[in-house]
Amino acid sequence: MDRLEQLALGNTVIHRLHPMAKLLTTAFYVVIVISFPSQNVSGLVPFVLYPVVLMSLSQTPGRPLLGRLAVALPFSLAGGISNLLLVREAAFHVGNVAVSQGAVSCASILLKTLLSVLAVLLLIATTSFVEIGGQLARLHMPKIFCLQLIMTYRYISVLLEEAVAMYTAYALRANGQRGIGMRDMGSFLGQLLLRSFDRAERVYQAMKCRGFQGVYLGRIRAGLSGKDALYTGALMGAMLMLRFFNLSLFLGSLVG
Repeated sequence: MDRLEQLALGNTVIHRLHPMAKLLTTAFYVVIVISFPSQNVSGLVPFVLYPVVLMSLSQTPGRPLLGRLAVALPFSLAGGISNLLLVREAAFHVGNVAVSQGAVSCASILLKTLLSVLAVLLLIATTSFVEIGGQLARLHMPKIFCLQLIMTYRYISVLLEEAVAMYTAYALRANGQRGIGMRDMGSFLGQLLLRSFDRAERVYQAMKCRGFQGVYLGRIRAGLSGKDALYTGALMGAMLMLRFFNLSLFLGSLVG
């Protein structure tokens, strides 16, 4: 998370775009990708260009994103495997080998997950999370929700710091033991919860001392410029066209 936050401080052409433009195009992209039928894998293939081009223009390294993708893919894989096992009807044949509809559906689920999560990670890697919260507030999302979203995002790193400090103290007293013993896990988690409450109270008091009134006050930026509006409109138009026009099949028919 800290790595993604550092990447958001870049100064590329994508970083300089208005946060609202990036937020709207990412949301539209995710909705379009998810809307594809489960059997239409070929229609999803052109949408791979969006994260690839975005990574190139924003100079975002692939390793931090792929590491986080690995967290989401197992959940989709579990759903995809169920289709693979239960739906056995043949969708098409490759030579003498029949490819089942379950296999196509499994591939579709995995590809949708990969594209959607990658698009959201690229949004965070090119836009400050505070700016994202500010744009959500401008879209009239409840301000308390925006505040909770940002506070949760910020406090996760604080919670991890507390957990690391506790684990270090535990390891120094465990006489070379690897990991946390099961008999100590309940006590460890309970202490972590109490320390988190205490840390949260101190964070809240610090915010009150700085004038916090329970209202989200994000940084206000000017509206979309002509360049931002052109970027948003062009991308949304291209995505909408690719949703109803299967570019992969068209190119395949030309080659064939």
